[in-house]
Amino acid sequence: MPNHIHTIPVLDALREPGHCAFCVMFNKLERDAVNFIMGPAYMEDNVRMETNRTGFCKRHMEAMYGNQNRLGLALLLHTYTQQLNKDAKGIIASHKPAPLFGKDTNSVISRLKGHLEKTHGTCYVCRKIESTFERYIDTFFHIWGKGGEDGKLVSSQKGYCLPHFIRLLAAAEGLGRGKREKFLDEILPAWKNIMEELENDLDWFVQKFDFRNADAPWKNSKEALTRAISLLGSDT
Repeated sequence: MPNHIHTIPVLDALREPGHCAFCVMFNKLERDAVNFIMGPAYMEDNVRMETNRTGFCKRHMEAMYGNQNRLGLALLLHTYTQQLNKDAKGIIASHKPAPLFGKDTNSVISRLKGHLEKTHGTCYVCRKIESTFERYIDTFFHIWGKGGEDGKLVSSQKGYCLPHFIRLLAAAEGLGRGKREKFLDEILPAWKNIMEELENDLDWFVQKFDFRNADAPWKNSKEALTRAISLLGSDT
């Protein structure tokens, strides 16, 4: 299989030890996207026009703040707030006096809500990540379909976090019945194993709060809560 631009990062993530290769892929894409926008890109007019249109979600504003380029972030947010204020003035100018819960008031509220909603999952950084992440999923199925040593990396995975597992199940719907069944046969056992392990460890974690088990060993449950958050509550 030729190593096109997306094959190598997907294979590298599949070789990474841990539960979810797609979290590895996502985290690298996120770091790269933040570094990109906090590099020379924030001075480019076409980039600034796009960030003014899409804005930034809180998660990625915090990540950009952590990048230490405070001047770059201030410039991006300054022009974004200029755009918000321009939009607000347009909304105010077009708004006619109406009862508090009148039709016009609801229309204004809806337009204001749009500024917030468009940043949830569709901010500039989110969109930049997602455009490549979707290709990674396609590449993942391409690797699996080709088989060979690379294809075995898929069936050897210990599992995936819940959000990415759901995305894989949804993407598998496009494989066709025969391939879909084969794919599910390969990934479902691993998912079943890690979820049963997590259930058992959480159960023992709870039981450890019973004074009768105070001196009993923790077994594998001491980190059960952090593993549960990692597996069930991914932000990706």
